[in-house]
Amino acid sequence: MKAAALVVLALVACGGARQDAGSKYPAREEGCTVELFHDAPTKPSENIGPVSASCDETVAEADCLRTLKDQACKLGGDMVWGVATEPVRKNGRQQWSGRAAHSK
Repeated sequence: MKAAALVVLALVACGGARQDAGSKYPAREEGCTVELFHDAPTKPSENIGPVSASCDETVAEADCLRTLKDQACKLGGDMVWGVATEPVRKNGRQQWSGRAAHSK
């Protein structure tokens, strides 16, 4: 009984992967479908917030972009816009950024 209480207490204290209580969209699973736009979205959407990914240069660009999309999933987004066509390369890392949004 004590062990179960400690586990629950540890989970509550760590917070887990909760989403901000003020967010309108629930978090989605990693690997969710996310549309990527280099410019503004071509359909009605609601901005959620900024997302970014920083990966080692040995990671394929497509895999690092998937990391960026997964950040949008965590925020409840189904699109990322404002993403450059090439990553910023700095200190042996590739960096991607954009704005997570949810389609209306």
